[in-house]
Order: sequence, then structure tokens, then C-alpha cells
Amino acid sequence: MLRRLTALVMTMCAAVAVLPVLAGDAPNAPLELLGRTVAPGTLAKRQLALGESYAGDTLSTPVLIAHGASAGPTLCLTAAIHGDELNGIEVVRRTLHSVDVKALKGTLIGVPVVNLLAFTRGARETPDRRDLNRYFPGRPDGSFADRIANALWTNIVTPHCDYLVDFHTGSFNRSNLPQLRANLEDKRVRRFVRHFGDTPVMFKRGSRRMLRRVATEAGIPAVSFEFGEATTVQTPYVEQASRALTLALVNLDMLPGDKRRAEQPVYRKSFWIRTEHGGIFISRKLIGEEVAAGEVIGVIANPLTEEEKPISSTVPARILGLASNQFVLPGYGVFHLGVAEPPPTP
Repeated sequence: MLRRLTALVMTMCAAVAVLPVLAGDAPNAPLELLGRTVAPGTLAKRQLALGESYAGDTLSTPVLIAHGASAGPTLCLTAAIHGDELNGIEVVRRTLHSVDVKALKGTLIGVPVVNLLAFTRGARETPDRRDLNRYFPGRPDGSFADRIANALWTNIVTPHCDYLVDFHTGSFNRSNLPQLRANLEDKRVRRFVRHFGDTPVMFKRGSRRMLRRVATEAGIPAVSFEFGEATTVQTPYVEQASRALTLALVNLDMLPGDKRRAEQPVYRKSFWIRTEHGGIFISRKLIGEEVAAGEVIGVIANPLTEEEKPISSTVPARILGLASNQFVLPGYGVFHLGVAEPPPTP
């Protein structure tokens, strides 16, 4: 009898001990990051060394940390891998400075400005004229771009990230509809994108040395969040992306709130319409609008005459990316169109 009572008490104690874990509110452990400790339930800022500046002093960029009071996954946020893409910087800043760390389960790590020297110059590329998002995971003894990529990869991404969102905008006077770009062939990525509500998803494996692709291949579900245009902060787009990110945190059980899933447009096929003529591009449609096959959606106007050359879509599609109205040469991409997958059969 005594043995049975002892066994029963031990079983009950064990059950009580695991209740916090099952409820998702086990206390978080201190976080060791960049050589220093971050206590649970606190906000912190650290510096990620990227190399040396022109003056030979240490070049570093801020890393923002929200280390939740309760245990959970780590979501990493990166922005300004292209230094002129500002919208993502503001999303990362708002998210990290507004999150309630006492309610947060897990950790948020944000690097608002990855490509610091390009950002300070208002440029897209690194000072050695390289697209940083083609150099991951980088090399510590490689080009300047290699070294920045390697610093982020070895100090932040591989040791800490369970999920990764990399923020981008359109480039070269083009704007993107808020959208996720993801390798939907990876089941972990497919599950991850569903957390972002009705944000459209474009199927893209990504270029060979792109951060998103390299992270996914390393076992870290990663997406690119594309929205808006470069060189400016577009508050409506920032607010839309921030809402989608907050919903993802709720759906990942990292923040309290009402979990919501929504029908999410998926575009496995997309293509650019490129101009056949030089002149002034004038769009007749807005970003995000649906277009019909054969519909005239823009024109190239001759700047000296009344002549206009029509631009049409060959298939029904949605405008996922759109060039600003501007002077263009033949071959310039003006409309990025996505062909949606049909909804699944009930």
C-alpha cells in the first residue's frame, strides 16, 4: 500500500511539473548572444561586428533582442540587406520596441540594418558594388560582402534562429504588393507561411546564395517579405506588414491573441511584362488589381507626339509588382504578374 501511495504521489508530482511546459509558459533561460547574457523578460541591444570601416575602426550594426519571460521559439527579423530598402527597417524597429516581453513566449531577434555602409550611402549594394543577398553564408576571408554575410550567418542565424523573415522592397523604381516569397516545396516553409493570414505567397526557391534559400536549406524555415518600394518609408505598407507579422507571432503561440487563418492566394507562376518601345510608361492599373487576358493595362507614350503603344496581358493575372510611371527603354520590366493557383477542391 505504501509503495502504491508513494508511486501515486510521484506520478502526480511529475504531472504537475510538466503542466507549465504543456501550457507553453515554462520560464525562459538566459540568452547568450554576441558574448553577453540577456535575461528573460527583457529588451536588449547588442552590436554585431561587420568588419572595419574606411577609417580602420570597427564597423558594427545594432541587433535588437526581445527575450520573452516564457520559453518558446526564436524568430529572427532582418532588413536592409539592400541598403536603400527602408520599409523593413521600420517594421523591425516597431516590432522589437513595442512587443510585451512579459507576455512573449520565446525570443525575437531583429537586425534592422544589415548592410550598414550601403544604408548610410542610400545605396542598394555594398561599397564593393555587390548584391549582399547573393553572398550567403559568406566567408570570413572573402570579399567585403562575403564578410558581412558571414558575420550575420555565424553570429545570429545559425546559432539562434528557429524561423527567419527577411524584409525587402521593390528595386529600381518598382513597387511590390505585400507578399511572401517562399520555397513551397519545403513542408516546414509551407506551414510557416500559413501563419501570416491572407498575405499572398509567391513560390520562389530563391537564388543560390540568397539568405532565405540558404537558411531554408540549413533547416531554418525562412521567407522573404516583399512590400513597397525602395528609398522611402511607406506607412500604410509598414502597418500592413506589421499586422501580418503580429498575427504570425500569435499563430506561432509566441504572443497571446486570437489565432486566425485566412484563405491565402498562392502564385506558383509569375512573369514580367517588358516594354517593346522606349518612351513614357503610364500604367492604367493599380498594384494588386486583377487583369484580364487581352486587357490593355498600360501604355508607352511618345514624349513628342500623341502616339501611344498599348501594353496588354496575355493571361488573367494579378499585378504583384509595378514600375513607377517613368521614362523607359525597350526591355524594361513594368508589370510583374502572378497567376493564382485554383483554390483546393472542398
